[in-house]
Amino acid sequence: MKVTVILTSYNHEKFIRESIDSILSQTYKNFEFIIVDDCSSDASWDIICNYKKEHPDIITIRHTYNWGSGSIEDTVKKYANGDYIAIHHCDDIWEKDKLQKQVEAIMKIPNCAAVFTNAIAIDETGKEYLDKEGFYYNLFSVKNRSRHEWLNHFFYKGNCLCHPSILIRKDVYMDDGFFRKGLRQIPDFVKWIQVCKKYEIYVLSEPLVKFRVHNAGKNTSGMRADTQIRSTVELFLMLNEYADIKERVELLKIFPEAEKYCSEKIFSSEYVFGRICTEEGMPSYTRLYGNQLLYKVLNEPELADLIKKQNHYDYKDYIKENGKYDIFGVLPSAFEQKRTLYFDKGRGFCSTDCVVEKFVLKDKAIFEMNCQLSFEEDEKLFGLRFDPVEGVMIRAQLNKVTLNGVELEHMGENALCHNNEMDIFVNLDPIYSIKVPELIDNECSMEIVITGQIERLTNEEIDKAVTTIVYEKRTALESLQICEAECERMSSELEAIKSTRLYRVANKIHPKSSK
Repeated sequence: MKVTVILTSYNHEKFIRESIDSILSQTYKNFEFIIVDDCSSDASWDIICNYKKEHPDIITIRHTYNWGSGSIEDTVKKYANGDYIAIHHCDDIWEKDKLQKQVEAIMKIPNCAAVFTNAIAIDETGKEYLDKEGFYYNLFSVKNRSRHEWLNHFFYKGNCLCHPSILIRKDVYMDDGFFRKGLRQIPDFVKWIQVCKKYEIYVLSEPLVKFRVHNAGKNTSGMRADTQIRSTVELFLMLNEYADIKERVELLKIFPEAEKYCSEKIFSSEYVFGRICTEEGMPSYTRLYGNQLLYKVLNEPELADLIKKQNHYDYKDYIKENGKYDIFGVLPSAFEQKRTLYFDKGRGFCSTDCVVEKFVLKDKAIFEMNCQLSFEEDEKLFGLRFDPVEGVMIRAQLNKVTLNGVELEHMGENALCHNNEMDIFVNLDPIYSIKVPELIDNECSMEIVITGQIERLTNEEIDKAVTTIVYEKRTALESLQICEAECERMSSELEAIKSTRLYRVANKIHPKSSK
């Protein structure tokens, strides 16, 4: 069977050769190769053209402006001649036998529309991604499921399928309007849901793709404020795919636990899915979607009356539940933050001489801030200051601060105390002072790397920290006062002893002599 391999390219000159080579070295040879460059501003297109000279069969497409999205859909519709489509990205790597094993699998499995593989995340240097707290750690290491089990997993756990690992039937890929319009973060995820509503999929257990994770959340799905906000909106819209499932048997195969919301005499998919969406522990966007469905059901008098009789659920239950959960984040647990490195070039610390990095802070964050500082010939670095957050009380730890590879001393300048290797800040402007060596070489470019972690303090922890410090200071003051009183008592006793005749005789002191 013929496969169309589509490689998407944008500004990854550092990685694209390895990516292209991993396709050209595939053991399965019956494929056409299309490279789509989305108007890269680096040397990517020149590299692609050089490969085209060596391999004339490669189809190369270059956009005259940056599309941002839509490249795959346009390429499949206009250029793809294969019966199956395989997607690859210019910064990822395939194992040599990836296509071979996928083709063999898809031919054996009944009603199988797509075969994925597990994937290993790698960093920008090509080393395995080992940050266990990171979003991509073991994300693409999954077990196979039936299509109904996949739909259940997608609903409760989210996406875990690696798009650049896919081999999919072209007609299935293009079905349902290809990708939903208006989605930036999860168009592929919604497509997998659509596919699983009709077909089986399969995931090869071997990690046949190396998926590259970029620093500072530069992946499309990276942990940045804009991606997290947009993802929540899109996940809310994604729930429409589940709400479209109207058949009782199909819905219960996906959500067997929803049997308790069904009765023998009545079945309302909106009521059942609404109750699923508003169960304990569901995210806010899911709960909001469920509330919307239940609101609609409760305002259909005949249906609402039947549900009250059969399921013992009415508007009173609905109102009670709506008072329990803070759907719209009156007390937000995650919000955009920024960490700032200030550098003193002789003008002191100011807003013009700094590097700012934005991130999303939930309860805690592990970070690495990498800064390149530029200096004129007559400029010198006098000092460094690092503000890990703004407007938040935290506990923090800087693991290491290096300047051109040399480790620097640092101190929590306005920390309340130091406890369990963490600095406790109970002010809204935590500051670290960083000592710059006096004999530092005055270079035009300097690299500063700061690694560490921060955790938000709860109100209880703030109260406890302040109380502890106050208690310790009070105890120390009381001890000092006790010592002073004891010294006064001993001094008085000593004066009394000195006035006795026995003391004067023992020390040969004449009564009229001076003390």
